[in-house]
Amino acid sequence: MKKVIALFAIVIGCSATTVMAQGGGGQQDPAARLAAQKQRYKDMGLNDVQVDSVIAISNDMRPKMMALRDASEADRPAKMKEITDERNKRLEKALPADLAKKVIEAMSMQRGPGGGGRPGGGGGGKK
Repeated sequence: MKKVIALFAIVIGCSATTVMAQGGGGQQDPAARLAAQKQRYKDMGLNDVQVDSVIAISNDMRPKMMALRDASEADRPAKMKEITDERNKRLEKALPADLAKKVIEAMSMQRGPGGGGRPGGGGGGKK
């Protein structure tokens, strides 16, 4: 029985160490996340005003994207495309063409394959 308890304690200790090494399970301080996001856009060549514009546009789109959780599986891709197109148009108005293209590509890459942010698109739907 002591061996089982010791083994259990070791497994929990390793799991806790792994979670802590990964930054608490993927959770990041909002201020640190914002700073990293700003730095990422600055590294693309955006100035402070442009960075603020991109972040404002992203923040405006966030509630619309969150609302997609309530949409049916059939409606979700079309609504996602509408929101993405709206965001891209706003970015194209706010930024010079070359920077807008860079930002749009970076945002598309963040979503991962299929736009879902999860491997395989995360849709789970059958084709």
